[in-house]
Amino acid sequence: MGDMRFSNSPEPSEHYIFGDSRTMVLECGIQWDSLPERSPVERERTAAHRAVRALAALCEGLIRPTTFGVTRSWVDEHPMPVDGVPPRWNWWMKTPQSPPDAHSRYVDPQVMEATTLDERTMLTLVDRVLDDPCETPEGTRLAWDEMVVDHTWARLSEPGRHIENEELRIDDHDSKARRVLIPLDRVHGDLWVTVPETMVWCPFLLRVDRSCGTAHPDGLDYDEFIELTIDVNWSFWWHPGEGRAMLDRAVNRVRRQGWRHAHPPASPR
Repeated sequence: MGDMRFSNSPEPSEHYIFGDSRTMVLECGIQWDSLPERSPVERERTAAHRAVRALAALCEGLIRPTTFGVTRSWVDEHPMPVDGVPPRWNWWMKTPQSPPDAHSRYVDPQVMEATTLDERTMLTLVDRVLDDPCETPEGTRLAWDEMVVDHTWARLSEPGRHIENEELRIDDHDSKARRVLIPLDRVHGDLWVTVPETMVWCPFLLRVDRSCGTAHPDGLDYDEFIELTIDVNWSFWWHPGEGRAMLDRAVNRVRRQGWRHAHPPASPR
């Protein structure tokens, strides 16, 4: 599927795969005092479901995940991580659209399969991770630790501007390859793209984990923060234009759920 032949044209492609990701970070503060009836397990579930809803809102019409990983850990009463890991600590879901060589970034995954990855199937995996029984060491409890989307397709904006002779070729600055042939998938009139098998970086990588939080001017006292990191690896969705507008609209959907930028958003370059 990958094609690294040089084009006859010496001109670099308008868009390209970055050598280094461009990153946005959003965070969500949670006040447990407003939910005093929730047990520690239900608090974990509430935070995890909030994270999944944010991922689903971000992906809507922009990103098509094909793998989804969730890890879990022991925490103390504060809650802070403690030494050791629970049994079956690494869970990983794949789909028929996952790359043939796709695998969890961590060892010993509990592998599940789904027809597609959406809010419902991601919630199913999260609940499985939290409900899977295991003996808890004294003074600790079970908590989810991280959610990862490593393999993605992304919807290409204005395909007529970028497609030539039914092909999309872009430079890959990470692999120092010119005019790489990009896989295409047409679905209901939209054009989706992903990384060739010979390359490394999918259009987007997504991660949600726990955070210490950053100072906010509203002065609210949050008990816990969760953090969503969006790594943008292809310039279509970072540089000014309709692709970046698609990303900004997706981020705004997440912000309407109560998330905010952990750091001032970087200006497109």
